[in-house]
Amino acid sequence: MSDRSPFPDRRHVDPPWDVPSWSDPVVARATGALGGPLGRFAVVGGAGLAGVAAALVALGTIALSLGVWRSGHCLMKGWNTPDQFWRACYSDLPVVHVSSPLAERALPWVGEGAATGTAPLAGAVMWLLARVSPVAGDGVAAQQWIFTLWALVCVPLVAAAVLALVSLSPGAPWRAAHLAASPVLVLLAHVSTDLLGVTLMVLGLWAWRRDRPWVCGLLLGAALLVRPFPLLLLAAILLVGVRRGQTLPALQALVGTVLGALVVLLPLVTLQPESLSAAQLWWGQPAGYGALQMIPRLLGSTVPTWVTTAVAVTGWVVALVVGFRASRRPELDVEQVTALMLLVVALTAASVSVQSGLWVLPFLATAAIRWAEHLLWALAEGLVFLTTWLHIAFASDPGRGLPGDAYALTVVLRAAAWAWILWRVGSRPAPQVAAQRPVPTSTPARTVSPS
Repeated sequence: MSDRSPFPDRRHVDPPWDVPSWSDPVVARATGALGGPLGRFAVVGGAGLAGVAAALVALGTIALSLGVWRSGHCLMKGWNTPDQFWRACYSDLPVVHVSSPLAERALPWVGEGAATGTAPLAGAVMWLLARVSPVAGDGVAAQQWIFTLWALVCVPLVAAAVLALVSLSPGAPWRAAHLAASPVLVLLAHVSTDLLGVTLMVLGLWAWRRDRPWVCGLLLGAALLVRPFPLLLLAAILLVGVRRGQTLPALQALVGTVLGALVVLLPLVTLQPESLSAAQLWWGQPAGYGALQMIPRLLGSTVPTWVTTAVAVTGWVVALVVGFRASRRPELDVEQVTALMLLVVALTAASVSVQSGLWVLPFLATAAIRWAEHLLWALAEGLVFLTTWLHIAFASDPGRGLPGDAYALTVVLRAAAWAWILWRVGSRPAPQVAAQRPVPTSTPARTVSPS
């Protein structure tokens, strides 16, 4: 047998933390493009956590750049229907901009073509981008500027999320690569403003871990104005906090969440009461893309809207029950409890849009998930990403588009992938990692022991 191995002999090294290219076969093979796994005498983490964080931010920037490249056709030609679906480069930001009052640099919820389903913070961000953009109107140039500005905003958002995740796991900082280097980030970061909500949620989790419940609440309050998923993290904080004798900090986080939401909502509602239209429409919307509840409609059956809403509300109630039971297990932390509740909500939701996958990434980054598992889940996300656009385009050209029954199959596969990966995150104890070993500034981060 050959004595050559892709993994260095770790008996002779003392890394300050786990190195993925040594411990994860998938990462070891992926590093072939960079020369292979780190060698025995490579300096690992010589700059401490700051060096790891910088490398991860660079990886995140590369992933975002690939996402812009993936959208190149629309960026050059404009976001036109059905071409944007055939090319899989659809993005809410340029499309909503030119089809709503944003084209006149007005808030998006009022007037001809009002974007009534736009979440409050998402609409406010798109309005700010419209105000900053040097080009207004409904032409291709305006679309290009809005998309480019959002692509630039995504870089500090990913950097902030990565820094928070590295700080949350100082003994295993490379786990933040599950967000920074994920193929899902490449596909979904520019589809909508969800990355803003994800970053705010991660920062809220960081604040909770740093015993700053008021800051945690303020951040979660803002995040839930992008999507309601941060409410699950807040519920986990309350459940786990009460169980662990942290009732007062948990209540402070709750009050902070209300205040954080009001800080954004009050000015918007004062100017445009219709900014709450997304919450109002949620109660009466039919099943949407990506949801298991949409499958009967895809197969030709009709489901009353009230049934869809009832199932979604029931899912949130069941999720709270699941969270309550999970919080009684002392080995589970707020991330694991949140993941289990997210599993239930996703399986019963009225809509699970393609960009919803971004909200799973922080939980993969805080858990001991291996990259093989991550990539299997990402494969299902990529499949639904492509088939959703093909199914939407089916109305324009049935010969090229994807019929409902085929799309239904991909939705089921994706739901199974979500259930599997979130159960993997939520059912295992919170990973225990060794604290970072101090790294002398004048000597290499790893030393060779006497033979």
